[in-house]
Amino acid sequence: MSTLHTLSKSPQSGLLASCLSGFSQGDGLLFLEDGVYHCLDSELLASLPKGNRFFALKEDLRARGLANKLPANVDAVSTKKFIALCCSFDKVVNWF
Repeated sequence: MSTLHTLSKSPQSGLLASCLSGFSQGDGLLFLEDGVYHCLDSELLASLPKGNRFFALKEDLRARGLANKLPANVDAVSTKKFIALCCSFDKVVNWF
């Protein structure tokens, strides 16, 4: 059963470690709101589990001036694509 995890808090929250402790093969992680600041840490993102998909909400990236700072393993998605992602995974878990 695949899960889309959404993370809306900044790196200072420490929630990413909690989120990843429940991560399974085939899961996805979407950074939104202040969670998009995780995209600035390319070393951290390179260490994320392989075989999983990572996303960031375009609108939140733009609002924080991060639209051009997205690492290669994170896909920017629109709100419409966010909705489609929620439907493509078996369940959604929000970390906030």
